[in-house]
Parts: sequence; structure tokens; C-alpha cells
Amino acid sequence: MKKKKIVKVLAVTAGVLVFLGAAGSVVFGGYVADRILHQNKDNDTIDNSLKQLEVWGYDIDGFMNTHEGSQISAQAEDGNIVPATYFDNGSNKCVILVHGAGGDRVSTYPLAEQYIEDGYDVIAIDQRGSGVNPDDRVTFGINERLDIEAMVRYAREALGAAEVIVHGQSMGAQTTAIYASNVTPGDVCAADAVICDSPVPGMELMLRLMFGGSEDAVNSATANYLVGTSKFYMKVFDGIDYDDGDTIAVVADDQLPTLIIVSLQDEVCLPHYVEQIYDNIASDQKDIIYVDSAHIEGVIDDPEGYMDGVEAFLSGAGL
Repeated sequence: MKKKKIVKVLAVTAGVLVFLGAAGSVVFGGYVADRILHQNKDNDTIDNSLKQLEVWGYDIDGFMNTHEGSQISAQAEDGNIVPATYFDNGSNKCVILVHGAGGDRVSTYPLAEQYIEDGYDVIAIDQRGSGVNPDDRVTFGINERLDIEAMVRYAREALGAAEVIVHGQSMGAQTTAIYASNVTPGDVCAADAVICDSPVPGMELMLRLMFGGSEDAVNSATANYLVGTSKFYMKVFDGIDYDDGDTIAVVADDQLPTLIIVSLQDEVCLPHYVEQIYDNIASDQKDIIYVDSAHIEGVIDDPEGYMDGVEAFLSGAGL
């Protein structure tokens, strides 16, 4: 009788410990998920862009004094207002630029300058969680793609653009790739072509690389726990599925003309992952070019050569 009582106590104790462990994991998963979604909470993305341009030696004052942009906005399907700067160059061709993590639209101005010099109209947007975009959550392109759809529609319907191209950098390239994989060619919200410069290869993969500390540790116990708990929490409580941000996988639905740019010296989005994105793109109009630069710095190091590659792709796509 005494033995049965001890077994019962042990069973109850074990059950309580399991419950507390599970509850603790959910709570911790919520904390990690919140930090991921609000990664720019205490991050001045506007100032970060200016600092990055300074590091690159880019003359932002010269650009701003030469090119006067106007403030525009579009409303996404979920109601989010997408803020942007429009550089009217008198063209019927419009390029929408999508910046990477940690900055805002101003970080794309070196690229904007090249397109303006080539005769294009340019729209530079603030991604969610950045600049003055009212949505403070960063979802690695999952929700941000809706902003691209809205701005492509705006370019066609409000600005009268006959040809619309979307060009993203880093996490902006991930947003662009996910966007391209969720629209139907010919629709008003579908671009005529997309360009992805050094795209983030996937939400979960990027988090695993960060949590693990290296490529060899993406499946470490620490990475598995942090990803597993936050992935569960975010899917159940925030309605966001890491798998929807798996760039390598989702581009199997991309039917738009797509250019992938690989930065050979990239230590952020490793070249072999970016090549996997290219390999998995379903579109029969796709191309890949390589620049001997660090992450998204091809347009900084060799703007003429960079744009030669871009223009060759667009010409081949009939644009």
C-alpha cells in the first residue's frame, strides 16, 4: 500500500514537472517570438540607413539635392498603409525598391540613383517594422509581401506605369521572392519582373544560423529549442508560420521573370543558399549573376557593371 502511494506521488510530481516545463517553454517561446517580430523596437532604422551610407562612402546629400522625391502611400490588403518616396522621372517604367533588415527606404538610394540615371521612375518603400511603416512587426516577407502587392497596384493604377519591376535587397529580396511566389502573372498586382539581390534564404534557416552561432550548429540543441518553441508560439498565437518564410521552398511557386544576384563575398546570406533559391525558382524566365562584393554591396562597388547585369536581364525579359 505504501509502495503504491509513493508511485502515485511520483507520477503526480512528474506530471507537474512536465506541465511546468511545457508551460515554461510556451512562455519562453512567446518571449523569443516577440523579440523576433519586434526586432526593431529599440532600433533607429532611419538613422541606421544614414550610418550605413556613410560607411559605404555614399553621398546621400548629393542625391537628395539632385533628386526630389514626393511622399506617397498605398493600402495593403490587410489594411496596412505602405509609406514610400516616389521619384518621378517622366517614365512609364517604374521600379519599386525594397530595403533590407535594420534600415529604411533611404538605404536603397544608391540603387535608386542608378535606376533614375537609366530613365526609370522609382518608388522606395519602408518595410514593416522599419522607417515610418505603421506595422511594427517584422515577419521576414510573410506579411510584407502584401505591401509590395499594394504598391505594384498603385504604380499601375495611380501612376500609370506600363511596366513595373520590384528590386529587393537582403531581407527585402526575401520579401520580393515571397511576393513573386504569391501572385499570378498578368494580375494588376503582379510585377513584370523581380530582382532579388542577396536574398535571405529563409526565416527559420536565418534564425537557426543566429541561434546556433554558425552553419555547423543550425541543428544544435539550443537552435532546436529556440526555433521550436518560438515557431510553435508564433504559429498558434500570432498566426505566422515560419514555413511561409522559407524562401528556398516557396519560390517553387514563382512564375515571374526573376533575377537572382549572388554576392560572392557575402557572409550574411551565404552564396550557396542564394544559389539554392535560384535553382528552385519555377519560372522559365530566370537568371543568376554574380558580383565580387560583400552583402548587397555590388551596386556600391561597381554600379555600372551591376546595372549592366540588371539591364541585360530586363532586356531578355522583354522590358
